[in-house]
This record gives sequence, C-alpha cells and structure tokens, in this order.
Amino acid sequence: MPKTSSDQIIREIEKRKVVPIPRWHFILKSAVFWALALISVVTGAISMATAIYVFFDNDYLADHAGIEKLFVERPFVEVIVEAIPYVWLIALGLFILTAFYGFRHTRKGYRYPTLRVISVSLLLSALLCGILDSFDIGRYIHRYLIENVQGYGQLVHTNEVIWAQMEKGLLGGKVVRYSAHDSLVVIRDYKRRLWQVDISRATFQPGAQIAIGKYLKITGLKTGPNAFKAAAIRPWGRKIHRHNPKIDRRIRLKAPTEFRKLAPANPSVQKPQ
Repeated sequence: MPKTSSDQIIREIEKRKVVPIPRWHFILKSAVFWALALISVVTGAISMATAIYVFFDNDYLADHAGIEKLFVERPFVEVIVEAIPYVWLIALGLFILTAFYGFRHTRKGYRYPTLRVISVSLLLSALLCGILDSFDIGRYIHRYLIENVQGYGQLVHTNEVIWAQMEKGLLGGKVVRYSAHDSLVVIRDYKRRLWQVDISRATFQPGAQIAIGKYLKITGLKTGPNAFKAAAIRPWGRKIHRHNPKIDRRIRLKAPTEFRKLAPANPSVQKPQ
C-alpha cells in the first residue's frame, strides 16, 4: 500500500512537471521583505522628523500682540490643531504599516503579534528620528519641498504660509540679493515671489543676520506690489543665538536688475531716506 501511494505521488509530480524551488529563491524573497521593512522604518523616521520640525517651527504668536489677544481672536487649540502636519503623520502611518507588512513576510515574521511588530517599528523610527532631528534633516526636507514642489504649501500649514501675509505686515523668506550701500534686500518667499525690502530703519533681534542664503522673518509695512519696508527683522529658526547681531557688510553689491524690476513707483520707497 505505501509503495502504491509513493508511485502515485511520483506519477503526479511527473504529470504536473513539478520542480524543486532553489534555496536562493527563498533567501532572496526574505531579503527583499527585510529591505522593505528597513526602508519603511527609515522613511518613517524621516516623516516623523519632518513632522516635528513643521509643527514646532510654527510661530503661534506671530500675528498677535500677546497671549490674551490670541485667546480672544482665535482659540489656541484651533491654532494647535491647524498646525499639526497631518500629511506627514499619514505618511508615517503608511510607512509603519509597510514595515509591518515587510517584516510579517520574512521567514519567522509570522510568529510575532501584530501590535508588537507595529510598536517596535514605531519605536525604531522614533529612535532614528531623534538622530535625524539632531542634524536638522526635517528642516532640509521641508525647505526643499516648500521651495520646489508645487502645492506642498497647501497640504501643510507651515510657518512659510504664516509669514507670507504681507497685508498684515508679515514677510518671510530667503535672502537672494543684498545691497548694504542702499540698505535694500531682496527676499524670495515660499511662492518664489521676489520682494524688495527697505531695511534702513529696521531693528534686528538676536541672531538676525543679513547674508545671501539666510532665512529671515520681517515685520513691517507693504509699500507696493513687490515692495516692503521693514520695521523688525528676526532670524528664522528654533535656535536663537544669544549675541548682538550685526549686518554683514562684507557683501556689497550694486543695485541688481531685480531691484529695478521690483522698484515701486513711489521714489521715496525706491531710495530710503
């Protein structure tokens, strides 16, 4: 009877033309899923670091005179909820689920409970996020996306959006031109619009420095379609250096073409008094 069964099995194998699967196939499959899990943990950490930067970079008191006015005009909870970077939290969730899927399909991944696998993935992403945050990786990723990916600013309520309310006296962006002789600066906001800023009578807060490539937050008055008169200038960033800032006078440029293109019709704004 056993012999008959063996013969039947052999005939069935020959009939279906079954061939043994090479060992390297299983090794490669396991390696692919491990790589998927590890990449997902890393990308989850990047999403977490960017979300942390976007959330804590917000100036909740930027357009208010004080905390009392903030609570009267706009509930603080509403501001916090609006500042949460939901798109990055969703991305983090997707990457964690992908990490779980990759690990579950490894050789022994099925043995571990779902909650434990997700918790470990999230913990690893959080630990790696701490390392990335120490190098300010979230800031670099956010800056690249806000300046190069159209529509990103509408998905995330960022500080760049807050500091692009020129009618309210808020202007923020990157210094792309600087003329120390004329006390003029060209700022490019997150929508890549150029603004000519008169800094002749501006006060500088600790850490603020005028240099090409620096990001600044400027309060003042909009004086033309692309013109702004600065009243106060502060640095852009969470870390404020405790020293008296000085304008970098080493960069002396002639009035560039952008100044002439952006110059308002009012000559008093075009050349500071």
